[in-house]
Amino acid sequence: MILYFRERHDLIAPALHPEEKTRLEALQTMCVLDTPPVHELDRVTRMAGRLFDVPIALVSLVDADRQWFKSKVGLDAPQTPRDISFCGHAILAPGALVVRNALRDVRFADNPLVTGEPHIRFYAGQPIRSLEGQPIGTLCLISPQPREFSDTDAATLRDLAAIVEQYFQQQESFMRAHRAERELAHTQTLFEKTFEHAGVGIAIVSTEGQWLRVNQQLSQMLGYTEAQLLAKTFQDITHPDDLPKDLALVGQVLAGEISTYTLEKRYFHADGHVVWILLTVSLMHDEFDKTRSFIAIINDISQRKIMESELLTLQGELEQRVMTRTLELSTAVAQLREEMELRSAMQQSLQLEKERFRLTLANATDAFIELDPQGNVTAWNQAAEQVLGWTRDEVLHQPVRDLIIPPALRVSGRKGFDQFIDTRPSDHRHMQFPALRKDGSEFPAELTLAENTIEGQRIVNAFLRDISQRKADEQEILSSRWRLRLLTDNMPGLICHVDEHLHYQFTNRTYENWFGGSNGSLIGKHMLEVVDETAMTVAGPYIAQALAGKQVSYENCVTRAEGTRYTHTTLVPDIRGDGYVQGFYLLSQDITERKNLENRLAFEAEHDPLTGLPNRRAFMRILHDTIARSRRTALGVALLFLDLDGFKQINDTLGHEFGDKVLQTFATTLSHTVRETDVVTRLAGDEFTIILEGLDSPEGAASHVASKVLARIAEVSHIDGKVVALRSSIGIATCTGACMLTAEQLLAVADAAMYRAKASGKHTFAVN
Repeated sequence: MILYFRERHDLIAPALHPEEKTRLEALQTMCVLDTPPVHELDRVTRMAGRLFDVPIALVSLVDADRQWFKSKVGLDAPQTPRDISFCGHAILAPGALVVRNALRDVRFADNPLVTGEPHIRFYAGQPIRSLEGQPIGTLCLISPQPREFSDTDAATLRDLAAIVEQYFQQQESFMRAHRAERELAHTQTLFEKTFEHAGVGIAIVSTEGQWLRVNQQLSQMLGYTEAQLLAKTFQDITHPDDLPKDLALVGQVLAGEISTYTLEKRYFHADGHVVWILLTVSLMHDEFDKTRSFIAIINDISQRKIMESELLTLQGELEQRVMTRTLELSTAVAQLREEMELRSAMQQSLQLEKERFRLTLANATDAFIELDPQGNVTAWNQAAEQVLGWTRDEVLHQPVRDLIIPPALRVSGRKGFDQFIDTRPSDHRHMQFPALRKDGSEFPAELTLAENTIEGQRIVNAFLRDISQRKADEQEILSSRWRLRLLTDNMPGLICHVDEHLHYQFTNRTYENWFGGSNGSLIGKHMLEVVDETAMTVAGPYIAQALAGKQVSYENCVTRAEGTRYTHTTLVPDIRGDGYVQGFYLLSQDITERKNLENRLAFEAEHDPLTGLPNRRAFMRILHDTIARSRRTALGVALLFLDLDGFKQINDTLGHEFGDKVLQTFATTLSHTVRETDVVTRLAGDEFTIILEGLDSPEGAASHVASKVLARIAEVSHIDGKVVALRSSIGIATCTGACMLTAEQLLAVADAAMYRAKASGKHTFAVN
């Protein structure tokens, strides 16, 4: 067999670790390189040599350019270059690096440690790591003979390496702690020097405001001794006008909203005068005792504030002088300009007013007619031509009464115009009359007359509007209202409209009949004046929703003279085009018959028709609720299960009708014997129950009730004229304190107890 060995220059040196810088920092932190051997590690390497029967065992630390042996067995050299080291390769592996025969491994065949002393053939190296997981070296085994290395061997090596790794990690922890102590001591010394010799005030303040420590500069600044300040809080010496803002910023720092703040504020000096200061505050966390405090830097800015005040005063005086002189000059210039502009403006305004008036008349939708005191037309706009059919040229200087007033009304129209001219009213005069068009047709018109005087001459302005559409709309509205009233008054439901202040705006006849109104007598009244308070309390939340723009429905109970009535009501918001809710419409239906039927059916579903007592269905619901209350209150519960002794014989001999009367008598006797809070039910046939709750001593209370029941039913001697002897067997189940049984379990226990009572001779009770 021929083995091929590469030349020396083909040697594969170990690569650098991906986090080489961090790895070397971890190694340097331990301060173990070039230090004497330690017994703990030497014992491990000796043990490794013996366990694995190898001549060489090492604790190797891989430095930047060497591997140094902290502990070694079977090797004299203290270190070897890193580029030929096996351990340099081992620290790159996640687990142990095992080389069974180095001559057959291309990485190591040409390695001088293989070709020369110590003639390595077998190598196994387990990485050892720092606290942060960085590989700093290995625990390795070396032999000049090739050999196998099993999984068990690898596990044993890993365990030994863990012991070595623990040593180095302890050393790393110790060195870190030692370095931190040195840095802390240096920082503390630096802080103390800064605190005492700073040219500004420095203080440490508790989160409640108590001065904890102050420097000499702050004491001198405020005139207090250190002891005097430490007996106070910063609130004690802060000007009251500045305190709220300061406390608000303190709150923000404590809440974590800001980390620091700077504030100009005032302190009171020991002699009472005010000291302006610039305050900078930060929050400190003491990691040792987990406390928090503030550090405050305080600069005296009183002199700066005095200078600022003086500068502001001087600036104000200078500005006032400039303003006075400027005002004097401006006033003179303004007066001259005002005189010139006033004349020009008056002319422009007059011209603009004329143009505006002309355009207004030309584009007005109403007919404009100007008259002289005799009633002749002097102006006639385009709208007048369109409305009345006459052109301006046709009507100028013509009497207006002959143009727009029908012949039958001209005499009275002339008298009215003359009266208007003679009285010279200060306000406008309005009237409606049938106006005449050029073609002889008539239309409803509204006329507004106003008198003006221009350059000493009286004129009358008349605005005439065709109100044909308005009249038609008014008639349509009246017709719609009549139809709406007719429709709503004949509906069986209650209908009304209420404004946002809860005043009635509309009510139909049914609504009025319900609440004692007639012919609109409820209009304008507040709902509280009409509807009873209880019903309004129920309706209140729904009315609020309707006024918020939401349609809602609800059922209510209304008290009327003839009794209580139930209604189903729908509220529909009355929303304007701009979104404003100006009230709501109310539609109610009388559902009294339906509610009475529902209530009757609900009663029948849970009550025995013969005795009127709750039936088995109601019994189970009531018992469930009773047990639930017992668990909340921790008070006891008792259940009595009663069976009528000899009832079958009564039925067989005296008939079922008489048997029913016996059951009714039995039920009545039970109901009259127990408390109002106790519940008597009929389960079926001659089986009855009594539920007792809120008991401090359930067994004693139940036994007392059972004895009373047996005594009372024994007193019954005649039913419907016939001699009877009523007897009952009673089974009792109890729960002391919070009952943890289910309703079904409690019933089963009471049933079993009842059968025990029957077996004991009947007409007695038994307790389970």
